[in-house]
Amino acid sequence: KVDVLEGENAAFCVEEEMDIHWYKDGTELRETHQTILKSFGRTHILVFVNTTPQDSGRVMFYVGRSKTSSQLRVKAARHCPPSCPIGVQINTERANAALLSWFPAQDSRKNPPSGYIIERQEVGSQEWLQCLTTDSATSVEILGDSVPCEADYRFRICSVNKYGRSGNVEFPREVHLVPVARIQAPLQDALVPEGQDACFTIELSASVIGTWFLNGNQLQDDDRFSIRRSRTHQSLRIRGVRDTDNGSEITFIAYGIRDSAALYIQAPLVKFTPLSEMDRNKFVEVVLQCELSDPLTQVSWYKDGVKLLPQSGLDFRSKGTKRQLIVQSAEFYHSGVYSCKTRGDAVHFNVDVKAPPVRFSAVPEVKRRKCIEAGCPIVLQCEVSDSTAQVQWYKDGDQLLVESGVDFKSDDCMRTLSIQSAHPSHAGVYSCTTKDDVIKFHVEIRAAPVRFSAVPEAETNKCIEAGGHFELHCKVSDPTAQVSWFHNDTQLQPETGLDIQSEGDVRKMVVNPAEPSHSGLYRCESSDDSVQFTCHHQHFWLILKLRRPNALKKWNLLHYIMKFQIPLHMSARHKKRRSCLLNLNLNLNLIWNLNPNLNLNLKFTQTHPEEL
Repeated sequence: KVDVLEGENAAFCVEEEMDIHWYKDGTELRETHQTILKSFGRTHILVFVNTTPQDSGRVMFYVGRSKTSSQLRVKAARHCPPSCPIGVQINTERANAALLSWFPAQDSRKNPPSGYIIERQEVGSQEWLQCLTTDSATSVEILGDSVPCEADYRFRICSVNKYGRSGNVEFPREVHLVPVARIQAPLQDALVPEGQDACFTIELSASVIGTWFLNGNQLQDDDRFSIRRSRTHQSLRIRGVRDTDNGSEITFIAYGIRDSAALYIQAPLVKFTPLSEMDRNKFVEVVLQCELSDPLTQVSWYKDGVKLLPQSGLDFRSKGTKRQLIVQSAEFYHSGVYSCKTRGDAVHFNVDVKAPPVRFSAVPEVKRRKCIEAGCPIVLQCEVSDSTAQVQWYKDGDQLLVESGVDFKSDDCMRTLSIQSAHPSHAGVYSCTTKDDVIKFHVEIRAAPVRFSAVPEAETNKCIEAGGHFELHCKVSDPTAQVSWFHNDTQLQPETGLDIQSEGDVRKMVVNPAEPSHSGLYRCESSDDSVQFTCHHQHFWLILKLRRPNALKKWNLLHYIMKFQIPLHMSARHKKRRSCLLNLNLNLNLIWNLNPNLNLNLKFTQTHPEEL
């Protein structure tokens, strides 16, 4: 037997002087790129190159009538990720560097890795980032210049091959690494007025931790000193510098970095009050004030470069070291740049005179919340404090513009928004705004009541004929309105012979065929209104003119009248005329089978019997 692993070569060798033949599983072998057949004198060799499990089988060697055989078994190789490296170590003897070393796993000959992956993690972070890979080396050096920022770092390693990667093995301790930084924007000297803040900034090529010094003394972040670091940007703010800070040296030191700048304090002759920049409303007094270091100094006041002289409404005052310019009642033309000048210094004031804020007068709550019936006009009104003020109207935050059916009016201080015909889409929050104030209105739109148009009396009183048809119709104010029909207070539903129709604003009820039971009071109702109709059944009267009045006593006619319950009316004048009236309902399908001996003249009429 011959046992080999998948991928290995399997070789067979025999020695024989005669011609030989090689077979596998009964099939003679021929030389191919994976099957090698060689003969050297008496030595004959068969080699299966890079075997696979499919090469397993019985190999036979024939010489003449003799043969010998051997069983070839190819075991499948294991396809699995490599094992973890072992013996991981870290060496930090070299400054700002870490030497990482390890050994391959003990089974690496059977299951060799194709390479190694090394990852780093900044202490305090949860994220591991790949920093390098190597094919066969068992040690690497990590330099500080390879990390993005100064920090403490951890490292781990794993083995990889084409079938996957092993578990991670973490190196035993942390190492502090600092990237090599260079100055991109150096510190600059600062000239700062006394009492203000001084700011110093430096821009580096990498994120490192640095230290600030004032005249050689290390600074800490506190109420006076504000130290900030944002990646490569470092800054120092000194709050409220003093005259004693003049000429101080500011120094920044980091790994491989040192830079310095000077702080100079400016002590002006004139000290400004908070009125150097001001906004003032019209008609309000404006006071410009400055303070001198010498109370005897003479000053001059200027507006937009033109020297000011005492005049009505303009007052100059001097008290000790203070100098004042007073404008008694500010107008728009008083806006501008004012200057107070001495021989060696000047102070400037920017004055902007504005109109008083435009305010709305209070509007009662009941007028700011409106419920308008659809189709009715909407009128919203408010009053502003300045008759010349411009306003804008908004609905639900969108500005309203002039369009058909929407009108804006301005009458003195009154501002009005008018909408000719309210629609449900007009509901919402309306705002009238000035640059200083706003007033809001809440508008709700309720549906208009559904009303019926007047129906002529001839249409509300109907005379119906049995067997015929009749219809009742009316008009509503809203074509979409729903209505209900009632007969003697009983609601009607569509059925055979009864049709309820709706066409535009017309509502109809059609009965076909009509019966005496359809007489009565009909009512069409909407949610807000109703209209009534009266229907009565029309009778036909049968006039029987008899040549022999005594024939009425004959049983034939009387029996017929009783059988069909025909009421018989006969008055004195009818007797004289030898006639009588039979009140017949049209729904009776009468078939006269009178005795032939009765000689009757039959006549139908719609005339009321009292008129006969």
